[in-house]
Amino acid sequence: MNDRCLHLLCPLTVEERVVDLLLSLGETGVFTSAPTHAHGFAHGRLNAAEQVSGRSAAGLIHLVVPEAELGGLLAELQRELPRSGVRYWVTDVLCQGELA
Repeated sequence: MNDRCLHLLCPLTVEERVVDLLLSLGETGVFTSAPTHAHGFAHGRLNAAEQVSGRSAAGLIHLVVPEAELGGLLAELQRELPRSGVRYWVTDVLCQGELA
C-alpha cells in the first residue's frame, strides 16, 4: 500500500481546531505541526501588517496517511472545516521508517 503526505496550511484562527480534529480521529497516527509564513495571498485576505510584510502567519501540519484513507480524511476535514481557509496539498511518500 502506498502512503501519502497530507500538508495542511492553516490560518492561525483555525490551527488548533484542525489539530484537535486530527487528534480526535485517532487513526491519523503521528503528525507534525509548525509555525510558518504564507505568501501569495490576495491583499484583501491580509491585515495591514501582513500587507506590508507580504506574508501572513500560519500553521503547517504534515501527516502521513495510507492512500486508501486519504479521500475519507479529506472528506472529514471538508465536512468539519468548510470555508476555514485551510489549504492542502498531497505528496507521495517514497520511503519511511524509524531508525533503530
